[in-house]
Amino acid sequence: MKKICLALLSPALLTVAVLGTITIGLAQTPALRIIGRDAAINATTNLQVWPGRASVIDFTQTGEIVTYIRLADPSRAVFSTDAELRTNQARMIFVQPIQPLRFPGATTTRITNLFVKTRSSEGIERLYTFNIVRTAGRPINNGIAISPVTPGNGQSILVANNQTATLSDIERGLEIAIRKGYTTSNDPVVFKVREFLALARNGTAITRAAERTKLSMSVVISLGQLGLSDTPQSTQPI
Repeated sequence: MKKICLALLSPALLTVAVLGTITIGLAQTPALRIIGRDAAINATTNLQVWPGRASVIDFTQTGEIVTYIRLADPSRAVFSTDAELRTNQARMIFVQPIQPLRFPGATTTRITNLFVKTRSSEGIERLYTFNIVRTAGRPINNGIAISPVTPGNGQSILVANNQTATLSDIERGLEIAIRKGYTTSNDPVVFKVREFLALARNGTAITRAAERTKLSMSVVISLGQLGLSDTPQSTQPI
């Protein structure tokens, strides 16, 4: 049991939001981070992996089958699928970090990329790219689910100076808070914010999502302000 304090700093504002006492069990990890198919195709998506755990890329919602996988640097991670590719039934890819290996003549990198080629029931082929980001600390999800529609970011809240923050702004604010050291990636508060975002993107009203996760609206508003005040930078390995 401990008191969690999340301090958020922006160029115009220093906000300190104090949450109530909360207890988070080690087994409480959000299921999957939902990514819209169009967004996943048009940009490289970060897939975070943790030592001793597997992270999944799930195409079940889109109905696509996985036809080809290419991991650029296999010295730090391995992957498997829920069915052999030749059966045309594979819809999930499981990625797990390993102790670094040495391959003669091969080059390595801390963050490698993964290419995934899929085919829909209509015969449409798509190419997805992922960065495999090895991360330390407490897991914040179990992987990614590709959705046929972009998760709802339509909800918004009013923050300072008549500005409106969307769910994407709130998520960006959380990423900035972690990057700048206002909180840590394995802080229980971060878990609550991610759970809040998942609920809101699946149709739960923002205020109701905050109530269900026992997350103070002052924290939500502060993250929205922070997300509006800065731009995200590329993820760095921890």
